[in-house]
Amino acid sequence: MDNTLPGIIITGASGFIGSHFVEHNAHRYRMFCLARRSQREAGIPKHENIRWTQVDIGDFSNLQDVVESINQYGGADYILHLAGYYDFTMVDHPEYEQTNVAGTRNVLKLAQYLNIKRFIFASSLAACKFSSDPNHILDEHSPPDATYPYARSKRKAEEMIRNYSTMFPCTILRFAAVYSDWCEYPPLFVFLSTWLSKKWNARILGGKGETSITYIHITDLIKMVQNILDQSDMLPQLGTYVASPSGTVTHNELYEAATKYFYGRSRKAVRMPKIIAVPGVIARTFLGNLLGEKPFERPWMMRYIDKKLVVNSRQTNENLSWETSPRNDILRRLLFMIENMKNHYVDWTVKNETAMNRITTRFNIKAYELMLRHRNFIINKMVAHVYSKQNGEEYQHYRDLDKITLKWYLMMLYQLISTSIKVGDRILIRKYIQAIALRRYKTGFPASEVVRFLSDFERIIISELLIDPEAQETREQLFTAINISIQLSIDEIEESFELFESDSAGIVQLPELLPSLQNVGNLKAVITDLEDTFFNSLETDLLRDFELINEQIRQSEQNQPASG
Repeated sequence: MDNTLPGIIITGASGFIGSHFVEHNAHRYRMFCLARRSQREAGIPKHENIRWTQVDIGDFSNLQDVVESINQYGGADYILHLAGYYDFTMVDHPEYEQTNVAGTRNVLKLAQYLNIKRFIFASSLAACKFSSDPNHILDEHSPPDATYPYARSKRKAEEMIRNYSTMFPCTILRFAAVYSDWCEYPPLFVFLSTWLSKKWNARILGGKGETSITYIHITDLIKMVQNILDQSDMLPQLGTYVASPSGTVTHNELYEAATKYFYGRSRKAVRMPKIIAVPGVIARTFLGNLLGEKPFERPWMMRYIDKKLVVNSRQTNENLSWETSPRNDILRRLLFMIENMKNHYVDWTVKNETAMNRITTRFNIKAYELMLRHRNFIINKMVAHVYSKQNGEEYQHYRDLDKITLKWYLMMLYQLISTSIKVGDRILIRKYIQAIALRRYKTGFPASEVVRFLSDFERIIISELLIDPEAQETREQLFTAINISIQLSIDEIEESFELFESDSAGIVQLPELLPSLQNVGNLKAVITDLEDTFFNSLETDLLRDFELINEQIRQSEQNQPASG
């Protein structure tokens, strides 16, 4: 990392806003990215200034490790808190309290420990009440007074930030609906997918078509955050700003612009009175529940028909020397969205369906923590299994290893399985097994003994995890992930041994294995790297080491004379 740059922590770094901010600013800051998904899953390119860690902000014990790691890399000056939970069910899901409230409290505690210069919090204009009164205008002083679960969680978070602002400077940003040239805002995606289709409801608008909110392009939002960071020393100790253009945009305006760009002329809309729209959506929802295909429109959405969210952002514009670009107005930007939809339909669909179906889950992180909690006991149990009297013949070669060495090889494999579940990437397991297969082959192990070893290890892992009550909630998902990792390892062993046996002369001439797999001390260091808070499976030197061995194997195979 470039230690001359300011450091910034970004929570929710794998999300839509977070990923765009990271990609646009990796050259401007030392970035400590916190997210539930891995950097690879989020599609964030590697960069020397990015340190990525998968962590659940709802669990403060995990953040304590983050503090130590950030301090090792030069500390942080700012926190951009984007992580949050939202769905379209209007059900009071526990995640609202766990992530939006408790998670925000934990990140504020993190800010205390790190002595940051400013805390920037992502709130939402949707936390404020909509109104049918066109004179009801939202600005920086409007209360977050909406009553549905998401709004309540944001209100609680804003209250906490006001309290913490006595300790360090804080900025609250209330976002409009954020979109890109690929759309990536689920309600708008549904509108366009319906209006620009041949569906029966392609021309239907609810009520008078006057339902309205404001929209902000992702590039304008990123510039706003950059302005706040650049001007941080001149901003007040606590400030609330609206990340939005002034005014509002109705469904009528969106429909007219979208159909004009798509068809070459605006199509006439059919406006469905609320008294008909409400029972229609209820019926569609009931039928969708029966068929297992729920429509996006939900009965609660009908409450907002013809209600408006009108914004006045003048004070924000003046205080931050920032405003949205006219060319990024949603009605102008629809042209770019529709061109992307028409000319790059597959990419368009993937991006938007990913945004629609992204499920905020703790499985990978919780599974990793669960496995680490039982690691030492499982490793010791497997060592005892190998050295038990009844397994003398089955594990003849493994018993030739001393117990300490065997233990650390097991620890390495176990840590790789755990890490693969955490980051959603099994490439390291494959590379490790391909590398270790060569060592086992050269020291006389038969493939059957290695396969048995892996199978027994899986059985012991699962039998031990079965005892833990925390494993029950995601039992099938966890055990499937372990099984797939072990089965992948077994397949790699069998394939590698077949290759070695058909090319034994070339294999014998290969250089010795890399140092990281040769002694206990180096194995310990590798495992420590795997445990590191900012571990990234695509950046680690271990992956390059494994690739080196496999390249040697491939070159050896190519150098053998062709048969017959």
